[in-house]
Amino acid sequence: MRLTVFGATGGTGRHFVRKALAEGHVVTAVARRPEAVTESHPGLSVVQGDVLGPVTIEPDSHAVVFLAGPTRPGPSTIYSEGGPNVVAAMLEAGVKRLVAVTTALANTPADTPVQRLSKILLHSTVLRHPYRESERLLRFLQDAPLDWTVVRPPRLSDRPATGRYRMAVGTGLRSGYGIGREDLADAVLRVLPDPATHRRTVDVAY
Repeated sequence: MRLTVFGATGGTGRHFVRKALAEGHVVTAVARRPEAVTESHPGLSVVQGDVLGPVTIEPDSHAVVFLAGPTRPGPSTIYSEGGPNVVAAMLEAGVKRLVAVTTALANTPADTPVQRLSKILLHSTVLRHPYRESERLLRFLQDAPLDWTVVRPPRLSDRPATGRYRMAVGTGLRSGYGIGREDLADAVLRVLPDPATHRRTVDVAY
């Protein structure tokens, strides 16, 4: 597939680009600072762009992967502004497939009582801004004419890949408290070609 990747220089983005190239995908990495993309590969091209402004997507892209996200708990518009900017570029280019990574802060029927209480506390305190932003993006995508998937991981870590993570389409994950960035990148690759995930949320965790 020809993939356009936003957020390629982040912790998950670096793993995703490397894994996608290793599996034979052709990747265009969009970065505010192109020099920050350190991967070198014949299938990789790097262009300058910022999701908080107008962006361009090539019409020959098969899918867009949105890995950009807030880097701190405070106020951010990277989902509520960046997401619509990317969608507008996709519609202009005629690209239908989008996989976006947000957070697993939303309450789901699969939550344990401890999960539910933890999320309620986080919604109203330190992670209230990322939670509200991720919910705004989801509501926006629900009205967009795209084959979108929102992947929702919990707390991220830099632990090495295990390949032993769980995914749940549309239902949430019971006792899912964390996942490594490398495993998250792998999960996004698995979701990309799967039509069963179109217009659905996918929760992923150990």
